[in-house]
Amino acid sequence: MTWKAKTFCGLVALAAVCAGAQPTIAENSTAKAGTTPVTTGVVIRGVTIGGAPGAPGTPTGRTCDFSKEEVGPDGRMTGASVNCRPGGNLGNTMPGLPTRFDAYCIINAPVKSARVIQSTLPDNANHCDLSGITPKDATGQFKGAVWR
Repeated sequence: MTWKAKTFCGLVALAAVCAGAQPTIAENSTAKAGTTPVTTGVVIRGVTIGGAPGAPGTPTGRTCDFSKEEVGPDGRMTGASVNCRPGGNLGNTMPGLPTRFDAYCIINAPVKSARVIQSTLPDNANHCDLSGITPKDATGQFKGAVWR
């Protein structure tokens, strides 16, 4: 083999190794966020109903609607606001949920067909982003709201 052929083969091999080492899109997103997906604990979505509130924990007759959330070209949400905490429960995940929400929906993580990533805010350490799921599927999974 000539030195040109050897050099070319070496570059092709190096390119193949580098291409195989590139992270996936999901890994890139996680790395940029600086967190890993939340797969344990509870996920809480706040809702504002208004009017006279019912007794805490009782059904409101409303759902937590995700229909107004931003979606990508694939129809899946790009980052709906929820509260979560890895391994958390209602008592330690609810703090930080804005007071404008007089009711909430709660489910256990992981959220089917979705990704929940911690995305803390200055006034809410339990803030998270819900993405990768259609608004209809999210509304179906979070189901009915209860009074706060």
